[in-house]
Amino acid sequence: MLENPSLIYEGPDCPWLDKQPTPLILLHDGGGTTFSYHCLYPIGRTIYGIHNARLDDGGYWESGVSGMASHYIELIEKVLPEGGEILLGGWSMGGLLSLEVAWQLANRPPNSSRPKFTVLGMIFIDSVYTRWLGVLRDMPDPTAQPIKKSPEELKAMKLREKVDLNMTHARLMIARWDLPDWEGREAEIPPTILMRATELVDKDGRRSFVDHSRELRLLGWDLYHGACWIKEVVDLGGHHFNIFEEKYIEDITTKIAAAADKLDKLEF
Repeated sequence: MLENPSLIYEGPDCPWLDKQPTPLILLHDGGGTTFSYHCLYPIGRTIYGIHNARLDDGGYWESGVSGMASHYIELIEKVLPEGGEILLGGWSMGGLLSLEVAWQLANRPPNSSRPKFTVLGMIFIDSVYTRWLGVLRDMPDPTAQPIKKSPEELKAMKLREKVDLNMTHARLMIARWDLPDWEGREAEIPPTILMRATELVDKDGRRSFVDHSRELRLLGWDLYHGACWIKEVVDLGGHHFNIFEEKYIEDITTKIAAAADKLDKLEF
């Protein structure tokens, strides 16, 4: 198992710059792994990946999305003990986790003894707004119970099976998640660049749950504080589940690099 967070790329040392490129922390998708992020090319800054810390145990957290985010902040503190500026992002669920991490960091008491972080921005990689009515048709019942597996069963499972189980539990936790309420504090939501896949997932004519808002430019986020915090929408080739495949990897790397540069410089 990889270290958590795992160092995907170490950024170049740029002594001629007054400020070094801000590290980008990519949070896992619903499947719980960071494999796709390791397929990216270097982007001129440090990249860390955080996988589901309970990946091998089925990926379920009784404390839900907020509990995951709280633990991931502790992991970020481990690799950046001095705090500082960071960029957050992730594919699918990774964008939602970024929002929760940003919310928790924004609500830390000013006298906290823990490292202080400033989130310069977020990169949502095809992260849909899960409270949009159409998406709820394919979300699980929030009262449903997680799938129980014995330690022996978990040990015998292949990684692909664990990823599928993590995905099931991710959707359950998202269905139960109360999104952060920034009312009156919308200016504190980190500026965000939303990347959206332009194709539909083909499932025998049945639209995938990730595509109910595909025709909406903002993937439904206009219903969340008016999307005033989304500064740009960037189109990606492919559909939700294949945007990190080899044929698209150069394009998505280039666009993530450009998004990070814009957010780091705050050139809006």
